[in-house]
Amino acid sequence: MTIFLIGFMGVGKTTIGKELGALQQLPVIDMDHFIEAKEGRAIKDIFKEDGENHFRAIETVVLKELMTKEAVITTGGGIVERQENRDLLADVEDVFHLYCSFEVLWERLKEDSERPLVQKNSMDGLLELYNRRLSLYRSVSKIEIDTTFKTIDETISELERNLQLG
Repeated sequence: MTIFLIGFMGVGKTTIGKELGALQQLPVIDMDHFIEAKEGRAIKDIFKEDGENHFRAIETVVLKELMTKEAVITTGGGIVERQENRDLLADVEDVFHLYCSFEVLWERLKEDSERPLVQKNSMDGLLELYNRRLSLYRSVSKIEIDTTFKTIDETISELERNLQLG
C-alpha cells in the first residue's frame, strides 16, 4: 500500500505521516528529505543555486521512483505544480489532501526560515500561492481532511477510517 499525503506547507504532512506510518506499520518517506539525501544538499540550496524549475524536475524523478514503494509518502507542498506530477498522483488510490485554513497556516509559517517560498513571499504572495494550489491538490486527492482545528489523533482517526473505506 502506498499512501500519499499532499497539501500546502505547514498543514502537518510530516507529523501526520510519521504517526500514520507507525499505526499502519509502513515506512515513512518524506520526499523533501529523500531529495536532500539524494542531492547531498538542502532544498533551500537547490532553489538558490539551480532554481525552482530544477528542483521541480528532481521532484518528478523522485515521485516516479517512490510510486512503487509500500510506504506513507509525505510530499512537498509544491508537488502539484507540474502537470506530470498531478497525472501520476491522480492514478494513485490513496492520496489524501491535508487542508488547513490560510490564517492558521500563516501563524505556523511566518517565522520559518527553512522554507524558500516563505522567505521570498509576503503574506499576500503566500496567500496567492495557497489559493492557486488549493484546486490542484483537490484535483488529485481522493479525500480531503481539514486539519485546521483537529488534533493529530483526530486527523489520524479520520485518515484511518478513509483507508478502511477505500
